Amino acid sequence: MTRHTMSQRGRILGVTLQVLAFILGGQALAQKYPAKPIKLVVPSTPGGGLDIVARQLAQGLGSRLGQPVVVENIGGASQQLGTNTVVRSAPDGYTLLYAPSAPITLAENFDPKPPYDARRDLVGVAVIVRNPGLIVINSKVKAGTLGEFIALAKAQPGKLFYGTPGTGHSFHLVTELFSKQAGIQMTHVPFKGSGPAVVALLAGDIQFSVQSVEAVKEHLRAGELRALATLESNRLEALPNVPTLAQSGLKNLDLALWHGVLAPARTPKDVVATLERELVALVKTPDFAKKLRDLSFEPLPEDSKEFARRMAAEFELWPAAVKAIGLSQAR
Repeated sequence: MTRHTMSQRGRILGVTLQVLAFILGGQALAQKYPAKPIKLVVPSTPGGGLDIVARQLAQGLGSRLGQPVVVENIGGASQQLGTNTVVRSAPDGYTLLYAPSAPITLAENFDPKPPYDARRDLVGVAVIVRNPGLIVINSKVKAGTLGEFIALAKAQPGKLFYGTPGTGHSFHLVTELFSKQAGIQMTHVPFKGSGPAVVALLAGDIQFSVQSVEAVKEHLRAGELRALATLESNRLEALPNVPTLAQSGLKNLDLALWHGVLAPARTPKDVVATLERELVALVKTPDFAKKLRDLSFEPLPEDSKEFARRMAAEFELWPAAVKAIGLSQAR
């Protein structure tokens, strides 16, 4: 064998080893996810039900992944600001979104349109909970039942104010659907999340709000707020004395209000699969499921395929509902 041939074979072997090292190195990097802390963006201010569940989820997921999961609240623009922050982040699995349906499947029905396309720009990783809605009023409002509140609102159309976590939030749509069914008219006051809306309700700046149970239960116990009805088909275990809409003389609004984890659309499939597996497993864990129920949320562990089907159905459902109550130009 000539010296030239040996040199050529050496170069080929060297290149082969480099390629092999690159491949194995890439595999090692993929296997190391997550190699640093993960940021979980909540597109609302602290203190509401969305934020409270997100913090429980961050703690549980961090334990399973072996890296801290840090919650960052970015409220504003009807939850679109925080959502867009995630859309524009690096698609590497280190910036995730914990959101309800509002900025995902509802926002496109309102003006101005969001600066992102949820179908194109986000991928659903896992659904976490169903979020039971509760109709609450300031305890100083002279109405002990939903029927009495409806009568009060009919007597002064437009003069009672209701607050939501933002224009286009599912609680906004639900309130308008309820108002249409009840034949009343209230004035909408959007906030940057559930927390500020509850503060305004306590102060008497608004009189009515649809909220998650967790966001208001301490104020209900203190007698500062009064629960008039649940939006669930059955009474809530946490509030057995609160009737449903049907039990109050109206039709139930059978809308499944959820929270889920989403990621930028180009996030690697193996990273999404890791997050999906750990999130679904976490929510199915009896201890964690109990924590959610203690917070008055119902565990709803759905994987990415189920999440995609849910979102597709809502992209078909919401436009008709928004159009029916004339909200497409609402602010």
